[in-house]
Amino acid sequence: MRRCNLWHMAAATLAMTVAGTAAAAMHKPSQQQKKLWVGQFNQCSYDALASALKYYYGFVPRYHNLAKFQHRTFYMPLAATGYGPYFGWAPWTAYMVNSHKMVWGNIRIDHLRARRFSLATHLPPRVVNPSWMLVRFEPGERQRLVHRLEHYLKKGPVIIWTPYAGILGPKGHSWHMVQRVKPHVYAVPYNQHLTHAITVFPDGHKKVLVTDCSVLNGVYVTSPSVIVDVAAAMSTSIRIGGKNSIYAHGLRGVHHGKYETVIYRQK
Repeated sequence: MRRCNLWHMAAATLAMTVAGTAAAAMHKPSQQQKKLWVGQFNQCSYDALASALKYYYGFVPRYHNLAKFQHRTFYMPLAATGYGPYFGWAPWTAYMVNSHKMVWGNIRIDHLRARRFSLATHLPPRVVNPSWMLVRFEPGERQRLVHRLEHYLKKGPVIIWTPYAGILGPKGHSWHMVQRVKPHVYAVPYNQHLTHAITVFPDGHKKVLVTDCSVLNGVYVTSPSVIVDVAAAMSTSIRIGGKNSIYAHGLRGVHHGKYETVIYRQK
């Protein structure tokens, strides 16, 4: 099973009416940008990290045995740091990159680094029903978090941990799904049993590019504010999980809501 719990949930696609989607300026990704999508691994975090590595190296290595390739490329570097049980979750990709033990094809990953940061809001988002969460911002906070995301995107691709995946969204508009409820309050679709990883790249024109392995060839252009909204929703999804959730035993090695990971070249 994919750690991001996607495929068995496909039949439960959210019924969403997204205000303003039709009016949104739909800037489509270029053919070159579409090549950043990776969706061949059985963990969404592996696909997300592979998209970032493809951005730097231009390829995904060929392999004869998927399980052995994943074990050698992703799991073993993480296990060497002592965080092997978290092999399928996005924030721990930082430990993979920083382990100095990752090899991408014949390239040892020793000149890339990963750094985690937080896009959590001061006010915790509020769950309104099993499918929607209200993300509440203090005045000016949403724009500050957008600036923080844009700051890290200048360094390199950013892996975002989210309780939402494009496969659950409206076809063709998977990453134009946030609804403005009132000033400083936005409705974000989510599922408390879902954990997913996407990769975000700068696109210019105040937009960002999203690669989402939950949708075949899922590459989207959207607003950085949408990414901030979804990242904030994840911070609350962690807190409401309860004793029977995947988060019940804590998130060892990841603290202070630092769930987002930028992959950058070491100078």
